[in-house]
Amino acid sequence: MAEKRAREHKESKIKGNSLGTAGFIFGILSILALAIPGIIISLAGFIFCYVQQKNKPTKLGKAGLILNVIGFILSLIWIFYLGPIVLNWLRTLPQT
Repeated sequence: MAEKRAREHKESKIKGNSLGTAGFIFGILSILALAIPGIIISLAGFIFCYVQQKNKPTKLGKAGLILNVIGFILSLIWIFYLGPIVLNWLRTLPQT
């Protein structure tokens, strides 16, 4: 019985970081994507990291949470502040 429990514990260490890793990668992608895709990616990554931290807290999951929040905030800033500025600037360019 003790051997089975030790084997399950070892297997859970190996398999237990998948959601944290996926959420971390989504966090990086959300920072790079910006706008609507950035928001969608950051929400998915945040959910993955949240589930990871709830079940088995890891450093990668915690870093993923932080990256996803940063990606979400940057995407909102892009949509509501920088996007309109860039569009107005593009309208002022001479057309050929």
